[in-house]
Amino acid sequence: MKKYIIMMMATILIVASCKKWDDHIALNTPGLNETLFAQIKGNSDLSLFASYIEEANLDTLLNSSMNLTVFAPSNEALKQLPDSIGQNPASLRRFLLNLIAGKAYYTRDASSDLRIRMLSGKRIQFDQGKFQEANLTKSDMVAKNGVLHIIDQPVLPLPNIWEYLNATKGEYKQNAYIASLNYRGQDLSQAEIDSIDLTTGVPVYKTGTGIVEINTFKTKVYDVADEDSLYTYFVLTDAAFESQQASMKPYFKALSEDTSISNANWSVVKDLVVSGLHENLSATTQFVTKSNVHFSINPASIVATQKVSNGIVYVMSSLSMPIAEKIPVVYIQGENPIGFSSETESALEDIFYRKRFNPITRDTFTDIYVNRGSSGANFYADYATNNLYTATYKVYWVALNDYVSSGQGDDAYGTTGNLNQIVKVMANDSLSTVLFNETGVVEPNTYTETYIGEFTNDGYNWLLSYPRVMPDGSTYEVNPATKFIRLQAPSSNSSPYNLTLDYLKFVPVFN
Repeated sequence: MKKYIIMMMATILIVASCKKWDDHIALNTPGLNETLFAQIKGNSDLSLFASYIEEANLDTLLNSSMNLTVFAPSNEALKQLPDSIGQNPASLRRFLLNLIAGKAYYTRDASSDLRIRMLSGKRIQFDQGKFQEANLTKSDMVAKNGVLHIIDQPVLPLPNIWEYLNATKGEYKQNAYIASLNYRGQDLSQAEIDSIDLTTGVPVYKTGTGIVEINTFKTKVYDVADEDSLYTYFVLTDAAFESQQASMKPYFKALSEDTSISNANWSVVKDLVVSGLHENLSATTQFVTKSNVHFSINPASIVATQKVSNGIVYVMSSLSMPIAEKIPVVYIQGENPIGFSSETESALEDIFYRKRFNPITRDTFTDIYVNRGSSGANFYADYATNNLYTATYKVYWVALNDYVSSGQGDDAYGTTGNLNQIVKVMANDSLSTVLFNETGVVEPNTYTETYIGEFTNDGYNWLLSYPRVMPDGSTYEVNPATKFIRLQAPSSNSSPYNLTLDYLKFVPVFN
């Protein structure tokens, strides 16, 4: 009997607990036959909100058959609304649209990962009992065209990072520079077709149509106007920005002082935004930029914090980044040539792209082997890079010189002796001007790096911020800053005239 009573009491407790939980998550359904606007209009605590809805001509929307969510500030909450919004029709409408979502969201849907897209175009976090910073005082009031929640403060539309950046470009030189990185080009997807080229069949577009303005920070770093993504943006005070610019400028010497300054600026700003929302920062918080620069900050250097609709902004009085990652090592992969001295069928048959295993690093790699033998004097493979800045570089290669008893077509290739090969660096504007010319010896079966010599680049005469590809498809992959790199066989007395390369490595030297 005692056991039976205990079991009955446990059952009663479970039922009571379940009822309490059901009451907690139960939907508030008295207005199920009313529209959202009818519910708002009939709630005396939302009379001011209802009048704003009517003033902005949004009552039709809230009476429609669309499935909506409304986060309605109470009369008391709307006392906090600035007059600049309440008395400006455009601002008022934008504020109200920031409280309406285009689908139904209940408190059971709320989570720390949920960012609701509002009709204002902004995304707002809907977490347990919270709509951004506002508390839900009543929730899940179901209407026939959606759900209504009441909140205890107005939630204003925040600027995104791009809007913040443009609004403060008069305050911060960094933001003024980024905002200036606009270019205009013809976007063929928006341009009008004038005719069709009868020879090629390619459309000819009307001049002046489809012209768009694009900012290269948004296309080459991150699109910080994107409301669907989260970013953390660091703004340097003018003194800090100028200090960083001065530290980078020696690596971007150019014929034009403006080009040098612009490239120094770009090298700074490209690493001042990272993906994701990072709050509660400490000295151990690690960041990685899109260009793979790693850094941390001193929280004492944060002079201001600004929440934005797609992340957060920190204004910094100082911020340092590793120069060895800002001016990185440059690799030229042997298997990626852009051309050869001869591209006849017989020459191309002697070029092998190989998979090899390095017994020292235990890694597989792909290399190139050119087996020209006695007919390969002066034969070369060309490469190109835009990533050699104005610095001195130590040049190394890994080149595997081996003998293969059965190659393509079952013919043996390679050699068991040493190979001599030349590395040249040439400027884009004059390939006859050789800036670096060193011969190295490739000993058989060597898998380690071999030092070749030092190369100093004296000028970088192209804007890093410039787009590599314009909207119309024209490209600037090869530009005045491009350096051509040639791997070449000797001209005589060095048969077999074979070439081999896993990679060339340019390591910047920092004083």
